[in-house]
This record gives sequence, C-alpha cells and structure tokens, in this order.
Amino acid sequence: MDAIPSLPERDRVYRQLLDDIVESRLAPGARLVEAHIAMRTGVSRTPVREALLALEREGFAVSERHHGFRVAPLDERTAREIFPMLGALQGLALVESGPLAMSLVDALGLANEQLRAATEPRHALAADSEFHRILVSLCPNARLLGLIDTLHAALYRYEHMYMSDAGLVDTSLTQHEDIIASIASGDAAGAERAVRANYASGLASVIAKLRVR
Repeated sequence: MDAIPSLPERDRVYRQLLDDIVESRLAPGARLVEAHIAMRTGVSRTPVREALLALEREGFAVSERHHGFRVAPLDERTAREIFPMLGALQGLALVESGPLAMSLVDALGLANEQLRAATEPRHALAADSEFHRILVSLCPNARLLGLIDTLHAALYRYEHMYMSDAGLVDTSLTQHEDIIASIASGDAAGAERAVRANYASGLASVIAKLRVR
C-alpha cells in the first residue's frame, strides 16, 4: 500500500508536471501514466495521483475511464470563456481598489520593465503574471481575488503560447503602459477599460495561433 503522501512530495510532482505542460514538454493529449511519473520523480503513486487530480481540477489534465489521465487539449472554446472573464474580474478588482491603486504605479512600471527585459517565454510569462498580480493586490475582496487566481491558472498555457511571440510581448508592453497611465491619472474607468482591452487582444492573438496549429 502506498504511503500517505506528504504535501512537499505532492506539490513537487504537481509543479514539475505543471511546468512540463505549460512549456509544452508534455504536449496536449499526452498520456500521464502514474507509474512512469512516480518512477521519474522518485515518489510513490499516491502523491502522483493527488497531483494529477489537482491538475484535472485546474483544467490542465483530463481523466478517461480505464485510460488514466492525459494532458488537456488547448481549445478555442476555453480561451473564449476565460480571457473575457479574467479581464472583467481584474478590471473590477482594480476599481474596488479605489484611489489606493495610484500607489501601485511604480511597482507596475517595474514589472513592465521586467517583461521588456525577458528573453525567454517563461520569464516573460512570470513578469506578465507579476504585473497582473500587483494590479489587483490592493483589492479588499478576497473572494474576487480567489476567482482571479483560479482563472489565471487555467490560462497559463495559453499565455505561454502568447509570450512565445516577441511581437505580441511588445503589444502587451504598450497595453500595460496604457493601464498604468490611466491609474496614474486617477481614471479608474479608463484603467478598467484598458485591462479588458489587454485581455481581449490576448484572446484574439491566441485564437489566431490555435487555428494554425
């Protein structure tokens, strides 16, 4: 019988699998065989299954009866559902931050410069994620922030695809500057529109890439 899994083991397997999925080392549709993963990571099958179930809950894996788990496909429907939701919720979180949001301008500018300096998609994705984390960091609505975190996690692979295109990174930099400028001027409605536009642009670019895969 497998030992009771420790959180570090489960979390380590989860993080390794998530990184492999996001960076396409595990392609959409690839089988996730518990025994192979356990052997490769040096843990028992119980923490592997816990990690796979967590990935399934977050939309990175799918289970098939009698066939175990596979990497979830990248599909246009998911992108169309999540991008607008995340843009709307982040815009709402920014509005709920009120005038305090103006204190974030310097930190947002620094995050955007880190995005500009990124030389690899994973670094660009990390910098972009940090920008959007800071953007909503003063929102007092914990339930709203929880929804944002869940949706953002579901978009990692799509955003990695986006950040693999240097031209699109330049587009994000410009859109982030628009968001910062609106916040700096105290234009909450303009900042909300700019956040929504950022995600709408991302959706259009991702759909175009999905259709040529």
